[in-house]
Amino acid sequence: MTVICVIIKLMIVVFTFVVSLCLGSFATCLLHRLHFDEKGIASGRSHCPACHVKLTARELIPVFSWLIQKGQCRHCRAKISFWYPLIEIGFAVTLTFFALIFQKSFDLYWILISVFFLLLLFFQDVRYLEVDRRIAWPAIFIALAWSFFREGSSSFWIGGVIGLSFYAVQYFCSRKKWVGAGDMDLGLLMGLLLGWPQILVGLFFAYVLGLFWTLPLLVLKKLTLKSAVPMGGFLIPATLVMLLWGEGILEIYWSMIGI
Repeated sequence: MTVICVIIKLMIVVFTFVVSLCLGSFATCLLHRLHFDEKGIASGRSHCPACHVKLTARELIPVFSWLIQKGQCRHCRAKISFWYPLIEIGFAVTLTFFALIFQKSFDLYWILISVFFLLLLFFQDVRYLEVDRRIAWPAIFIALAWSFFREGSSSFWIGGVIGLSFYAVQYFCSRKKWVGAGDMDLGLLMGLLLGWPQILVGLFFAYVLGLFWTLPLLVLKKLTLKSAVPMGGFLIPATLVMLLWGEGILEIYWSMIGI
């Protein structure tokens, strides 16, 4: 019986991983179409960006098609960006990990949907330096809807206000120079997902990540103080970490500041 249970669990993990790979493949297509503002964002067959030939099913297998074709289009030999398999693997690993951690949680589906949108925003900001409200606003709506079913709903609304206000003050005081409108959306989303007081720790953690990333690049002169930095590249990983281990991190944070 134990062996059978192990096999069943392994099959579930494999199934979840494959489905998540497919979601990652869909995400690469969606992000590309949003960036280039193509018609039919979520409809129509995928095509090669270079020669515009419509791709067959064998050319759309997540990760494997890229490996088999050696990162090239079968028709025109144009290079296919490494971002495609990277995003697919990122979705597969992250969603599967969250599914395993929260498999017995009442909020499992809310969590997976939220993580899906967080990954979309992460890869969009990191790759294109964009936070598209066609992704951000549905994500915010989902986080807000989820908050009504969570214990202590008001703490998540407070978190949303804090996250939004944190970036709104910077946005308007700097006249759009320090942060962008998309950062306000990310702050609101982060606050609604984490709530009070975890939003404070999440923001702190995000800026620590940002410091470790940007400081070496500034020293090496790969960046300047005027360079655009994808805040989503730090805010979203911090949000994911807090969703996983927020309570424990919060206790460590309070002990560090003497509370």
